[in-house]
Parts: sequence; C-alpha cells; structure tokens
Amino acid sequence: MKTCLFLFCCIFYSFIINGQYQIGDRGTGVSMCIKMIGSKKELVSYHSNLRLIPASLTKIITTSTALELLGPDYTFKTKFVCSGKVQNGCLEGNLIIQAGGDPTLGSRYFNSTNSDSLFKHIFHWLQENDIKEISGTVYVQASEISYSSARLWEDIGNYYGAYPHEFNWRDNTVKVTLASEETGSLCKIVSLRPSIEPYSIKCKVLAADHNKDSAYVYGLPEIKQWWIEGSIPSNRSGFIIKAAMPDPARTFEKELSSYLQVKGIHILKKEIKPYFSNDSHLSCIFYSPRLSEIIKVINHKSNNLFADMLLLTLAKQFGNQYSWDIGVKVVCDFWNDRIDFTNNFRIKDGSGLTPKNLITTKGMVDLLLWMKDNSDYFDVFKASLAIGGQNGTLKSVFNHENLRNRIFGKSGSMEGVLGYCGYYIGINGKYHAFCCVANNFTVETKLVRNQMDSTLTQLILNTKKEFQK
Repeated sequence: MKTCLFLFCCIFYSFIINGQYQIGDRGTGVSMCIKMIGSKKELVSYHSNLRLIPASLTKIITTSTALELLGPDYTFKTKFVCSGKVQNGCLEGNLIIQAGGDPTLGSRYFNSTNSDSLFKHIFHWLQENDIKEISGTVYVQASEISYSSARLWEDIGNYYGAYPHEFNWRDNTVKVTLASEETGSLCKIVSLRPSIEPYSIKCKVLAADHNKDSAYVYGLPEIKQWWIEGSIPSNRSGFIIKAAMPDPARTFEKELSSYLQVKGIHILKKEIKPYFSNDSHLSCIFYSPRLSEIIKVINHKSNNLFADMLLLTLAKQFGNQYSWDIGVKVVCDFWNDRIDFTNNFRIKDGSGLTPKNLITTKGMVDLLLWMKDNSDYFDVFKASLAIGGQNGTLKSVFNHENLRNRIFGKSGSMEGVLGYCGYYIGINGKYHAFCCVANNFTVETKLVRNQMDSTLTQLILNTKKEFQK
C-alpha cells in the first residue's frame, strides 16, 4: 500500500501539480479515488472527500438506482384508447393517447419506437378494428411535470436541456435550419422540423468568422415566441441547430392526425367531451424498449432526457407523482441503506445538467463497488457503460493498447467541469473502481481531458502490480 501511494503521488504531482501537464490554474479543484473490489482501503486517494460538481457522472447514480428498483425488464407503457363506440367503421368519439412517461417515443435511438414504427402500429390497430373514421380528434392525455428549479435558464430551450414530459416525442427536439451570409449579418431561419405551431422562433443569430455552433435557444412552454441568440459560421445555406420542443404532446397529435388522414382514416375533429369516458371499448398498449436498453443509451450517449425521466419515474413509482424532490428522495433512501450517501452526494436531478449536484470521488467509488459486489444486475449495468478507447463517452480516452477492453465507465463534462468514473480490470481479472473529477478550470477542456486521460492511464499502468496484490 505504501509503495502504491508513493507511486501515485509521484505520478500525480508530475502530471498535474508540478509538471508541464498542469491542469487549470491554482483555483482548479481535483479529486481522485481508486479502490479494488473486495477491499475497503483506498489504493489511491487525493482529496477524495472533496465535494465537486459531477456533471453527467450523475447518470451513473440514476441508472444504477433505476436498475435496482425497477429491474432490467421494466418498460414504459403508452395506452391508446377509443373513447366511444365504433359503429359502421366510425369511432364516435376521440382517439385518446394516455401518456406513461415513455421518453423513447419517436426517439432516434430506437428503431422499435421511431415515428414510422409507432404510426404504423396505431394505423394497423385501427384497421384491425375496422375504424375508417374518427368523429372527434386525436388527443394526448398527460399530467403536467413541474420545472426543476435547479436547471439553468440557458439550457432549457436547447435540445440537451429539453424538459421531460409525461408524454415525450422525438427526443423533445426540434431541428432548426439556419442560413447565414457575410460576417456580421443577421441569419435567417430556413425551416423547423417538426413544426411547433402555434409557437414561433425569432432569430437573433449573427454570422461570424468561425466554424463553431455558438447559437443558443431560449424559451419556455408558457412563452409562445422563442428566440435564438449567438452566432454560427458565415456563408452557410443550411446550418442545423437543435432546440427543445415546446409541447411534445400537441406536436404528436398533429403529426399522427396528418399520418392517419393520408392513410385514409378521416378525422372530423368534432368537439366531443369529455376526452375520456367509460364508454371506451377498444385499447392497445405500446411498450418501450426494456430498461436495460434505455440505460445503455443514457450512459453511452449521455442522454439527459432519458436520465431525468428515469428520476421522475422513480418518483411516480414510489411516491405516486412526478416530482423532482420525490425522485431525489427515492435515490437517497435507496443508497443511504447501502453506502454513506448523505455525506458524499447532493443530488438535484437525474442527468447532471444542474451545477447544484455534488459528489465526492470516494462516494462514487463506493457506489460502484456496491454495484459490483451486491447487484444481481451488474452485468446489465456494466453493459450500459462505455468501453475505453472504443465507444460512447470514453471513445477518445483510455486507448492505450495495454488498457484495451479493460476500462468501462462514463465521462461527465460542462463548462469548467470534467470527470471520469467506472471500472478497470486488472491483469489477474480483479475489478477496480475509479473516479477522477476536476472543477473550476479555465483552460480548454481538451487540455484537461488529455492530461486526465494521461494521468489515469499512467497511474493504472505504473501501479498495476501493486494493485493486484
């Protein structure tokens, strides 16, 4: 152990504190912890009790908790109901969609739930029941979900900060195509896909002499006119940015109605209330992919919408309402019985978008250790993690040939924040849990990433013999 810690100190100070690979400036906070499975001792500990912002490392907490409490085979259910009798090929009522919190409807990540698959499923069901006409309308029945007070205003209007709803559609994302001319000129919106009427977006974006997407969308569902600020490269005819979808349910209603009309099912749109009644005789259920597949997207792609919807689903399942606070309580209650969660974590959402989340690297390592030692679903959890140097959020790091197929984990990043956590498998097959986080740096994230990658790689390679004892 003494040799291991001595080697760590030499490597760490060489790469980060005193050497040419210094991360950030004097205000940078860095923490690291490594433990071997089956051991309570920290093989590496550098400010491991320091509470830091984890960014998307938060998703490890959310996905592991959901896996334990809901199980890998859990699916979201969306129910389609005919609210009225069917006579002579006409549904004398409305086609009601009862939302179930499924974040995968229309998602680009799953073929089974994309728009074509879902629309065909509904159309064939209506055909099987000889429905050629709907006297009422298509209506999504969904509960409102409050905003998280911890989310930043600058994130809410953009695709990565799209709010979860009880009914989600197309990743709650809108593609905005912009056209730019000479530097300094005002850009124009070419198209919005899908349409978000009655909402509109005003363009305040300027053309600039750079090659970056520096345009950000601002808006809330309560505001009918959203807007875009910032800049995009000059002289582009079709530059695409992505906004959050203001009202996924209404967008879906319009898209499904149009699809059915094209397929020959007429929707008369008569005012028929209530939108749901006891006269419903026909219904079908559309199932999401299994949770094991959903958490793989969350941890490989760092999907914020899916992660936050999981937190809210835990709240609904164990607290009977979609509530951020209840979801957080479910997570805390689960882990407090297993590790020292309270002293090592402060969680405010499921995705890590809020900078109000805090973790210690020691706490994260203890959580990872518990999953390996105690979870019946560890293989599923491990399969959800990216492989170093190969895929997901670890594709560009840990690509040393001696680490191939030995590191599984996740990254987390936002402005001034970068972290990595997961497992590496030693030469004798023993698992080690690791976590490294840096906060408050002002240098480019790329520099921090390169040096954190180099530090962890060298640390693992140079101390592996000691770690196997």
